[in-house]
Amino acid sequence: MIFSSSNSRRGRVVKAVCSGAASRLLGAGVSFLTLPLTVRYLGAERYGVWATITTTVVWITLLDLGIANTLTNQVSRAYALDDKKSARRYFTTALTITVAVTALAVIAFGGVFHRIDCVKLFNVSPATSASEVKRTVMLAAALMLLALPCNLGSKILAGYQELHLYNYATTAGAFAGLVGLSLGITLHVSMPTLYLMSLGCLTYAAAAALLIALWRKPWLRPKLSAFDFPSARELLDSGSWFFLIQVAAVVVFSSDNLVVSHFLGASEVTPYSVTWRFAGLAAILQSLIFPALWPAYAEAYARRDYGWIRRTFAKTMRGIVGLNVVCALLLVSFGRFAIRIWAGQPAVPGSYLLVAMAVWIVINGFMTMESCLLAALNRTRGQALLSVVAAAVNIALSLFLVRHFGALGVIGGTVLSYLLVLVVPQSLIVRSVWRRELRQADEAVHDTRNGLLSRSSPIVVSGPCPGTTTVSSGSASTGPCNDRMIFS
Repeated sequence: MIFSSSNSRRGRVVKAVCSGAASRLLGAGVSFLTLPLTVRYLGAERYGVWATITTTVVWITLLDLGIANTLTNQVSRAYALDDKKSARRYFTTALTITVAVTALAVIAFGGVFHRIDCVKLFNVSPATSASEVKRTVMLAAALMLLALPCNLGSKILAGYQELHLYNYATTAGAFAGLVGLSLGITLHVSMPTLYLMSLGCLTYAAAAALLIALWRKPWLRPKLSAFDFPSARELLDSGSWFFLIQVAAVVVFSSDNLVVSHFLGASEVTPYSVTWRFAGLAAILQSLIFPALWPAYAEAYARRDYGWIRRTFAKTMRGIVGLNVVCALLLVSFGRFAIRIWAGQPAVPGSYLLVAMAVWIVINGFMTMESCLLAALNRTRGQALLSVVAAAVNIALSLFLVRHFGALGVIGGTVLSYLLVLVVPQSLIVRSVWRRELRQADEAVHDTRNGLLSRSSPIVVSGPCPGTTTVSSGSASTGPCNDRMIFS
């Protein structure tokens, strides 16, 4: 089998980004409509509880132990080598571990849930029903636990660079969520029922994506004999570093609302949460590129097409940083006016909060593109350790600064922790990978380009070999071990 060229890879990336753009545009439109509807229906305090629950239950995603992200790299490598047996082995093993962990989490959560004082945790007034808050927490946790094994479907589709199918499923989920929210408001349902009818559709979409992946890739359908202990150890070993990165990310992105709610009151979460979501619109492009580029980088790395990685990384980094600077300036200039029109006066933030969010937009875009490259190349150990330290510093700074500067101190703690701990060291790691591995590959390509392997017609040699070398139109790459040599 002669593998697809880099042009085809680029085409798959473009397809994933375009379908993701359509999905995100619809999602942004749905968010544009649902957020003000939800704020006005629930009120400032109840919406603050809603937003805090939504961001806090994301912590449950940590229970995948980093296995889902590791699965992306393993499936991408299996796809590059056309190894269906390996893909099934890794997926079956990942699914088995995830289901087992989810079952244990359900038992543990059921044992401790009745002891949680949700009213005290979310700092709500007596005007808000304690039983309603508790039922919403229970329902949100149940949906997130169900999503754990379902999320593996998106990783399979990403590994095979068919992310557009997952985007179609999430598009349907977003539309269903809008319909569910509108129907729930019309029927005047309770907060937990509204949560089920709207945000629950995201879990349904993840389940649909898993079914689509298994239907299109029948060789992946799990069976007990495909479970493999060495593969389990490999998934857990590599996943442990992704797990630490996920812990840090959850702390950074999901603790802010809880800190604001606990120290300032649930009503103060509304302007902070709305501003965060509004600022997040600037990250739409990078959120589209990240899941599309990750498996493409991993597949290119498995085939040793390092030149493509270097060129693509440089172009996307310049584009993302430039776009985020523009978005940050627009946020500072027109953010308060736009949020007042969008979500109403209770959601309008202070000017300094907007400036801090704008700074975060630029930093986050830069770091996201670096993280994408490191994740695809499985160079996550240093990033994981730095991320954990940054998360700890973030929490300490947020808890200190919120007492002196209010909600501004919370986002200030996030920005400072990244600047002090993560930005420079992670950039040095990327620079090291860029110079040592990818530059060596380019030099090897240059030597081969001028050597005796340059031909115009393909020659295929079967038999064992230490690697697979592809030379095409004056370019060459050396891939992982396989049983074929391809010259073209």
